[in-house]
Amino acid sequence: MTTLNPAPSDECAQLRTALLGLHRTLVDLERRDYEKQHGQQSAGQFLQLMAYDESMRWLEPLSRLIVMLDEALDAQGKGTDSVAPTVVAQRVRDLLRLNREEPGEFGARYLHHFDQSPDLAVEHAGLLRALNR
Repeated sequence: MTTLNPAPSDECAQLRTALLGLHRTLVDLERRDYEKQHGQQSAGQFLQLMAYDESMRWLEPLSRLIVMLDEALDAQGKGTDSVAPTVVAQRVRDLLRLNREEPGEFGARYLHHFDQSPDLAVEHAGLLRALNR
């Protein structure tokens, strides 16, 4: 019996879906932490905070990877060149490697949430599965 390998666009879409789930979980965790200190925020207030507050800049590397996957999917659909999904996948691996020795800005905040949130650990594991396909 022969099994078919998923098309590159399918792998890219699966990775994008996993990244979006991880990003959504991180945003929810950041909102929870922020609201503990500053009180409940409306959706619009929190969106403004996400877009413009320096304390949320640490999420930018993850957001950029999602945009790169969007561009790769769009380019595949149009038959044009873009960053290869394998390049994006390697960048995801590098960003999310859970390096406790030298975590960097993103890694330090990510580890903070990772150590406290089973939901994030589940999303992280799902992303690793998507990367290993």
